[in-house]
Amino acid sequence: RRLAQVGDFCPNSSCSNHDQCAGEGSPGIIIKHGKTRSGRQRFRCKACGSSFTSSKGTLFYRKRNSEKTIIDALSQIAEGSRISSVSRTKGVKTDTILSWVREAGEHAEEVEEFLLGKHQVQRAQIDGLWAYVQNKFKKNYQETETSGSFWRSTVTDIDTRLRAARGLGKDETKASLKAFESLRRRGHPQAPPPIASDGWGGITEAMIKVWGRIPPYRGRGRPPTRKLPGDDWQYLQMIKHRDKRGRLMEIEAKVVFGNEQAVRQLLGENTAYAERNHLTMRHFNGRLVRKSLAFSKKVRMLAVSTAWEDLYYNFVRVHKSLRKPSRQAGKTQWIQQTPAMAANLARQPYTVRSLLFAVVPKQHLSG
Repeated sequence: RRLAQVGDFCPNSSCSNHDQCAGEGSPGIIIKHGKTRSGRQRFRCKACGSSFTSSKGTLFYRKRNSEKTIIDALSQIAEGSRISSVSRTKGVKTDTILSWVREAGEHAEEVEEFLLGKHQVQRAQIDGLWAYVQNKFKKNYQETETSGSFWRSTVTDIDTRLRAARGLGKDETKASLKAFESLRRRGHPQAPPPIASDGWGGITEAMIKVWGRIPPYRGRGRPPTRKLPGDDWQYLQMIKHRDKRGRLMEIEAKVVFGNEQAVRQLLGENTAYAERNHLTMRHFNGRLVRKSLAFSKKVRMLAVSTAWEDLYYNFVRVHKSLRKPSRQAGKTQWIQQTPAMAANLARQPYTVRSLLFAVVPKQHLSG
């Protein structure tokens, strides 16, 4: 799916061609209309006569800081730098950088929903990651809906390492429920993909709540009200048994849904990809680093920062294990890939600039 750019459509809400991209019934309706004093391109809509700059509707619109400063700051944050560190290196106030992260995260949620809107996962793993907001269980802080412990559940595509969906909640069940709802909106409206997890959390309950169906009434007794799993579901749990000291003793593979042999062969008996993804998250998202001062003070900032880091991970950062060999002139050369490229969602790695300047028209968000 192709992202639109400023200049592909008219941003004027009262225009008859509002949010109608060029080539979708109105070719040549947007024309170039000179440049601003700073050298930024201007456009004009021939239908309504309104003009706008190339930054209209993007994070860069009416920003005092340069485009390069904003891109460098957001790139550093996606690579694991803290807000205070970026503030010192760029000479920009922390509140300003926080506003950039907030806008970039909200934009990332829209772009991600559009690009992953129809992606289907062949086999996946899901696991929860613990984080905290505002406090670290000190000074008698109470758990509330906006502070304390939070869980982030992530659905990882085994074959492409793509982070296909995520959810944030006060416990792993609620977080998994949100992740599954995102997955259902995208490429799995009828049933979950074959999936593996550990033995913690209420993943089974969340899966049934999202995709389960109430069986038809057969005419006798009370009508059924309880949702049941589908006959074609495939779900494997890797249950870790520990001793009193917390040391791992053995790992038990339990098939919850599906044929025993088929599920084990398809999913493998591990959650290695989800666990390795957690290490990447804690390394590149400063808000998830343990025993640091970079934890989130607000739930919304945790949500938008994870959205921005996920978009950067999926579409910008190349993954070494996904590289492909290419023989040229008798020599082996490696083609680097991002998870999105491995999932056929992109032809080449995106740049931070191309993602931030991309615009998702409202007609695509609603469709």
